[in-house]
Amino acid sequence: MQNSSQPKLLPIPFATGGSKQDIPNDSQIGITAGRASYTDGFPPLTRTPLAAGGIPPFGTDFNGVFNDITAAIRWSQAGAGYSFNTDFSSAVAGYPKGARIPNSSLDGFWLNTVDGNNTNPENTTSSLTGWVPQSCYGVTNITGLSGSSVVLTTLQASKDRLIFSGTLSANINVVVPAWIKKWEVVNNTTGAYSITLKTPSGSGVAVPSGSNAILQGDGTNITQGVAPGSLLGKKILTSSGVYSPSIGTKSIIVEAIGGGGAGGGSVATTSGQQSSGSGGASGGYVMATFTSGFAGASYIIGSGGSAANGNNGGNGSSTTFLTINAGGGSGGPVGTASVASVIAGSFGGSATGGDINAAGSNGNSGIVYTASVALGGFGGSSKIYPGNGGASRASTGDGFPATGYGCGGGGGNSGASGGTRAGGIGAQGLIIIWEYA
Repeated sequence: MQNSSQPKLLPIPFATGGSKQDIPNDSQIGITAGRASYTDGFPPLTRTPLAAGGIPPFGTDFNGVFNDITAAIRWSQAGAGYSFNTDFSSAVAGYPKGARIPNSSLDGFWLNTVDGNNTNPENTTSSLTGWVPQSCYGVTNITGLSGSSVVLTTLQASKDRLIFSGTLSANINVVVPAWIKKWEVVNNTTGAYSITLKTPSGSGVAVPSGSNAILQGDGTNITQGVAPGSLLGKKILTSSGVYSPSIGTKSIIVEAIGGGGAGGGSVATTSGQQSSGSGGASGGYVMATFTSGFAGASYIIGSGGSAANGNNGGNGSSTTFLTINAGGGSGGPVGTASVASVIAGSFGGSATGGDINAAGSNGNSGIVYTASVALGGFGGSSKIYPGNGGASRASTGDGFPATGYGCGGGGGNSGASGGTRAGGIGAQGLIIIWEYA
């Protein structure tokens, strides 16, 4: 068969505007002579010769039959279906295996997995019915959760995305049918408790407040819903605390940067002098893989070095996570008053404990070229944020601050007959954690 063989669409059922009978299911023999029914069709009397007492078939019966048939064809051609109907199910001895019907909200379908199924696919107990969800559009929002567990209806559980909100006062269960199905669970509740998605008699997975998880049912239990080794996501940590891995995290890759050092300041000068501080160094960089012991680990984010007028820049501090240490960058030395000088930059932060350990970049020198030309040193770049150290300063002023995590601040600069200046502050450190299933 080819597309060119497509029958015409039927926008109007047969005899829409004509006279017609509503064709009954039950036999009309002995009730109304000659009338058609879906049990008998046109009765024998309509096929009996008139001379022998027969009755011609009613034209309105023909119109009624064809109207029913073509109306059903039009409904099918429009892509529509029929939701579960108890009376119809009983009349046909149950829906056959493979039947596909719309759900009651008309935003998805139920697929039947057993022959002769008389059970309504939608219930409030999450019990199995032989029907499973297929192509269910939208989300289910469950609000007002507190301290009581919840059983989702089969219609609620049929959606791929479940969003929960409320203020939890205890750990609670959310019960779904024991289907082979995947869900995205969004736990927007507050309170230091969790929601466990589980089946009526199987085990489940706890999702803490404020967390998301991809979970799947295997027909008995609820388990993590991603393949082993898959990337679950990343977390960027910018303040010290305790690490809480996402649901299903089996291993992590940690990148850490120490705090950047501040740029050196510059001292007061006379009319024939200049003073330029050097740039602060960037923090060290460490990358490490952990396969255990990371849940609940405390970590410290290194701070950037502080700056002071007419003084050395402050050192950045270390960023630490378990066994790794990304040291802070050194602060830049203060410039001297002179007509020509080079103030060497400071050293980058150390790096230990990782699979990759890279020292931070040194700060750049503050240089007085002549009694009228000088440059404050620019800050060292970190391994993740190149080019984001404090910029070099040619005019009189405080050093420029670092703009990227772990970078060093720029050196200050005092022109002829200038007062003291501060270097630019160093940038704080950073931890990036890549989580894998």
